[in-house]
Amino acid sequence: MAATAYSDFCYEIYEQIYRRLERRDEERLRFATKGTARRVLNHDNLLRFFRTLLPPGRTCVDVFGLDETTLVARVYERQLHDFLAILIFSACRIEAARTFTTQLVAQDGWPVVSTRGKEIVRLPVDREDLIELFGNVVAADKFFTKQACFSTVVIRNREEVRVEDPEGQRLPYLEEQPLGKGSFGKVFKVKLARGHFYDPLTGTENPEPKEIARKDYLISAEFRTDRAKGEREIMDKILTSSARTCQNILENFGSLEIGTTTYSLFMPLAICDLRAYMMEHHRARPSTTMERAQVISSAHGLAGGLEFLHTGMMTSDMEEIVCYHMDLKPSNILIFREPVQLANGGVEVRNIWKLSDFGMSRVKIRRQGQGGEREKDFNSWFVRRQKPVVAPSLSATLNRHGEGTYLAPESIASTRSMKSESDVWSLGCVISVVFAYLEEGSDGVELYQDARMAHANADGYDRFFLRGTRFTPTKVHPEVAKWHTRLIDRASQRDEAEGDAVRDMLRYMEEAVFEVNPFKRRGAKEVKQMLLRTYQKYRALGQAQTGEAGGGPGNKQLTPLSKSLWQRLRKRSPSPSCRGNVKGWYLSTSEAYKGCAISPDGSLVAYWTDVKISLYTSQSLSAGEGDVVSPAAEHLLQAPNCIWKSIGLTHRYLVASTTGANFQCYIFDLQRGPAVDAHLDHWYRLDLAPPEIHNVAISHDSKVLACILRDREGEQQPGSILVAPSIPELIRYAKRPPSASTEETTTLNPPVHPDPPPPEPWTLDKIDWPASGVTNLTFAGKDDLYFVVRPELTARSREHKITIVHFSLSTRTQQIVIVESRGLDSSSIAGLFTTFIPFRLDPSTCAVVTRQKRLHIQDLRETETPTTDPTTTTTTGAGVEAIHCDIKNYRVLKLMMTSRDDKMYALGTSTASHKILLLEMTVPRRGDVETELGGGGVGGIREVAQLTGLSYNDEFVERLAEGKTTGEGEGYVLVAALVAQNRRAVYRVGLGGGTVE
Repeated sequence: MAATAYSDFCYEIYEQIYRRLERRDEERLRFATKGTARRVLNHDNLLRFFRTLLPPGRTCVDVFGLDETTLVARVYERQLHDFLAILIFSACRIEAARTFTTQLVAQDGWPVVSTRGKEIVRLPVDREDLIELFGNVVAADKFFTKQACFSTVVIRNREEVRVEDPEGQRLPYLEEQPLGKGSFGKVFKVKLARGHFYDPLTGTENPEPKEIARKDYLISAEFRTDRAKGEREIMDKILTSSARTCQNILENFGSLEIGTTTYSLFMPLAICDLRAYMMEHHRARPSTTMERAQVISSAHGLAGGLEFLHTGMMTSDMEEIVCYHMDLKPSNILIFREPVQLANGGVEVRNIWKLSDFGMSRVKIRRQGQGGEREKDFNSWFVRRQKPVVAPSLSATLNRHGEGTYLAPESIASTRSMKSESDVWSLGCVISVVFAYLEEGSDGVELYQDARMAHANADGYDRFFLRGTRFTPTKVHPEVAKWHTRLIDRASQRDEAEGDAVRDMLRYMEEAVFEVNPFKRRGAKEVKQMLLRTYQKYRALGQAQTGEAGGGPGNKQLTPLSKSLWQRLRKRSPSPSCRGNVKGWYLSTSEAYKGCAISPDGSLVAYWTDVKISLYTSQSLSAGEGDVVSPAAEHLLQAPNCIWKSIGLTHRYLVASTTGANFQCYIFDLQRGPAVDAHLDHWYRLDLAPPEIHNVAISHDSKVLACILRDREGEQQPGSILVAPSIPELIRYAKRPPSASTEETTTLNPPVHPDPPPPEPWTLDKIDWPASGVTNLTFAGKDDLYFVVRPELTARSREHKITIVHFSLSTRTQQIVIVESRGLDSSSIAGLFTTFIPFRLDPSTCAVVTRQKRLHIQDLRETETPTTDPTTTTTTGAGVEAIHCDIKNYRVLKLMMTSRDDKMYALGTSTASHKILLLEMTVPRRGDVETELGGGGVGGIREVAQLTGLSYNDEFVERLAEGKTTGEGEGYVLVAALVAQNRRAVYRVGLGGGTVE
């Protein structure tokens, strides 16, 4: 029977289509990609389809007037595959299929137009037109309810696409991950299906899935009104303008208007924004002159981008477009890694800063020859969302009453008149903060913010000006000039020529940019030129330093050895420039290292840049060249649009996480394979998206992995702790790439009923703080985990406090100790927390140093108790008073606990010097009457050694390796530092006397 054959055919085709649907397990989101129906309904299947429609003994010519070959050809010519697929997928009866063939395939007139004047085959089809086509309400309703799955939107590059009925079409997103929220929109990372990103200029579409960013806005009533009045042409001009010719302006990938509620803009995926880069992903200050030069070069490009917005944009009709950003701040400056053409013809990959959200500000179109201008504020088209509560100077532009940190003084005038000069003020604020970062890293940015907010006339606002009163005028914040002087002095102490370069740039900013009267400010072009001159001075200085080092330690050719690195180091004679039982080594290459780690046994050291991990092992020491070490293994990150974020290291595993457009976790099995020494050849990728990993820690026995994860809804939401009790089990769960040359895995033709994924080999526990505020994730024993919540001062809260959390892996409980200011200490919040270390025998007890001068010994089983400390109090959980001691004559920066919990080793300086010392400290006990360390009484401090070349301002990590764990007969302290070229980076201090007791 024809009906039975048709039914069987439809079931078979349904199964084939269903297998190819994207997101098929989510009924409201499932969609067919472009070409799916054409691949399933191929020539042979179309022949079968038409034959199932024939009554017994009849031919296609008898029933439809055309033979079956011609009917198949018509389907291809008229592109009816999707229409037919919907018919089959909606289980329409054979009568509807015959009507389709008669009306749309066999009929000579084309296209078929309804009585309402619409082409019936253009998907999606109106219900009324379907009723007219089929002459049957049931068939029309079935078709209408299923057509969205095959009416998938195609994004058009630099063009606007409109979806009139959101229920009638599907969006082409294979994946969606929230990235953040702003004043007006939410940002997502989306992966577009193959064939659903079309470039009308080239006539091409994406051959593979494409990952891009999407920002969603809520449409206001004015948006719809302006569309009706034709005012929306301004947006169209922006989207198709020449802005794409400037590499420092975020490229537009088109827009999508969905119904009457949502407007989406599509953009390239950035690694991160400038705020996140400085404050989270690269907290250490750039250690070399060339690194600082590259940051200044990026700032020069940013100024060029702003100049382009103000003076360089033209429409296709040669009308001048002037765009005022009006919201320039670090979180609106996105960072990309892109190739840059060099003067010598070569290509170098650099960080490019790009202005984003410029189209959401105010735009003016100057019409040539018409003597008029049109101006439009785009913000009126979209509904402002509730602003997340964050530190204003770092990411938000809003203080508590709505005025922004980076906004110009005229932004608070009764009659606001913000133009290009207002953007230049904001640019000056960003540059000022960037120079604070160049000199002091993220701590400098926080200290600078704290200083602005602490002024008596700031009234809790973080701004670069002080608002006038009835009797005083508005003026530039005095902390700006004070901090500029501080930065100039510090650069001059390092190098007189660098100090001159910083002085010229910052004094120019004070004279030409930080001017309350906007008409006296210089334009973005002049600021760009000044940044260029500053970059050229830095570049020349860096080249001179590198040239002087041409035959120095940093460029020696090394031959690896197979003996234990640290045994070799111990046996070599101390360097003449080091004091005490100290040996120091240069790294063979000088790179923009952003972090370093040491394994618990002191056998491995890892350094990493944004894109490369370098591992130093027993292969790292050169025979006869004992002052230089080169990496035994390196791994270059291949995944696009991301950078290395954090690393955990033991003698067996290195676990690294990325941040940016791709959130991944990589597990390196360092001891797999025949090699004696560790290497980075065997690695596995674990997909934890969308949560981003902020911190990584591995237990000392290499069994347990712990991570702090960002919340799926955004950075400001409370994060969570991930604990994987077995790293080998985690490796079995992870994805292994098919070859060493790729980091992507794909699955083709998945089965209709795929096997369920294996259970996740980890547990998740919520914490009360955002992941970005968590630092010092540390294992203490097998079942105890600590982390510290970084102190934060905002316009909404002036609390000075440190939160230390103990997490028990066995009971899944959290205990908290809080060290906070009692209001008597007016010093900066950024310097409150210094260092932290848990005890070894008693993991419930920890030592904390605050302000570099105050030691706290705290048992987390205790309850809140009064303290003799006039500036701090401690709150916890059970019953004995905590110990508080002043540290006399020294500033302590790092702590290391011995295995018996009776001594600590510290890295610090004397009060009158910046030179780093290794100190031995006796752990004070309850009942000790002395309240000072280093005063000659209980809890004395002994100087063990000086680490020549390492200073107070350097970033470094440390590890105490006791003799009984190293097998070398004596213990030692290993230090790895982030320092400039021609300075020792790795230090080993022998403690002598065998095992450290």
